[in-house]
Order: sequence, then structure tokens, then C-alpha cells
Amino acid sequence: MRRRAVSSQELSRLRGGLAQDYELRDYDVDAGPKVLKITGPELDGSFLTRATARSTRSRLESAESLHGRDGLAPSPESRSIGEVNWAELWPSSRAMASYFGHCVRMRSVDAVELNCGLGTAGLGAAAKGARVTLADSNPEALRFARFNALQNGFTHVRPLEFDWKHDRFDGPVGSLIMADVLYAQENFEHVFRILRDNLTPGRTAFLAEPGRPIASAFFEELRKTDYRVRLDMERVEDAYSENYYLVSVLRIKKER
Repeated sequence: MRRRAVSSQELSRLRGGLAQDYELRDYDVDAGPKVLKITGPELDGSFLTRATARSTRSRLESAESLHGRDGLAPSPESRSIGEVNWAELWPSSRAMASYFGHCVRMRSVDAVELNCGLGTAGLGAAAKGARVTLADSNPEALRFARFNALQNGFTHVRPLEFDWKHDRFDGPVGSLIMADVLYAQENFEHVFRILRDNLTPGRTAFLAEPGRPIASAFFEELRKTDYRVRLDMERVEDAYSENYYLVSVLRIKKER
């Protein structure tokens, strides 16, 4: 099936909508044979603060509505929705995009990027021919992820509002992409659950980790499992400074 072309008018309209709410910043990201165009909010802009507050109010009102209607208390995460982690171009995402571009064959592979933020890692897989779903719990992140997919010509990429800690997929979904999700120990159980329930046998989960000390405990637990694990390293520059990171990229495979 031929993919539809994205018109310059459509891209201009989408970018204009983002520019009404945010000060924008553009990045070039190495993805092997392709350089990805990634757009995100300017992190120190007042637009980002206001847009985040607006999104937070909307989602808290939704949570409070559920509380009043169904007797459900808002989750602890709903009180920290204002965090803007999704808006950054993280080293792990850049490393994963580069890794897909230089080291992995992804043509015709179904893949889901969890907690996708701007969508950088998943778009690296899309550049190699994967059929990618970009999943994030924050609608604002998905606005940028969708725009980034389209401005790179990836009309086959699907955005999905999905909280990877609380929502559930119905069975295996193909390959999994997780960039920098080991920043809190409470996340470990969610990663292992998703590997168990949603990684298709014979497929690979790609997990990028930028050297956080807390992640060593996850690696110890991973060694006790029956997954086949391969470790590679990617060197990437920080998008906001002159520093660079050595990012661990794990290939975690479930045998058939």
C-alpha cells in the first residue's frame, strides 16, 4: 500500500497550532541513512509553562470527575502531570534513533515505543521501515510526536494515548522500544510485566539507558531471567550542552 504524501499546507497548519501554544525548537537527529527532523518546545519558554499548566488542569479535572462519579481516587501520577519530561530531547532517545539507523533491520516489523515523548526513538525505527505506534499518556507529547512523524514523511506511524504503567495491551504487540524508563525503581516491575505480556515471541525489546546508577538493580534482575540479552553502546552528544553520554542499548529477546 502506498503511503499518502504529507502536504506542506498540512504541515504548516499543524506547526502553526503548536506555535500558538509553545515556543518551538528544531533539532536534527542522526538516524543512520536519514537525519530526523524533530521539533519540541523551547524548555525555558513561558509558553511551555502555561501549556503544561493548562494540560495539568484539564487532566486533574478529568481525574476529579472520575472520583466523583465512580468513587475512584486520582492516581498519584495525576498530581505530577505538570512535569515536562516529555518535552526534552533525551540522550537515550537520540542514541536509540542512531542505533536503529546504523545497527538494526526493522523493515515490516511492528513496534511500539512506550513513554515516547517527542517520538524520537520510535521514528528512528520508522526510518528503517518499521510500523510504529508512538504511545504516551500525555496528549501534548502526542501532538508533537504526530507532527514529528508527519514532517519526516512517516504517515504510517500511529500515535496512541496510553499510560504504560496503568493501561494494558491485549496480548503481544510486536517489538518494544523503551528509552530511559529505568529512572525510578518502581518502574522495574512495569518493564518486566510488559516484557512478559506484550513482547511477541521471536521479537526484540530495545531498551536504552544513559548510565543511571539505579538501573544496575534492574540489570541484576534481568540476568536472572531466560531472556536473551545483547548489550551495545552508543555515544551521543547532549542536545543542550557540550557534554556527551555513553548510552547502553539492550536488545532483549523472547524465544519462540
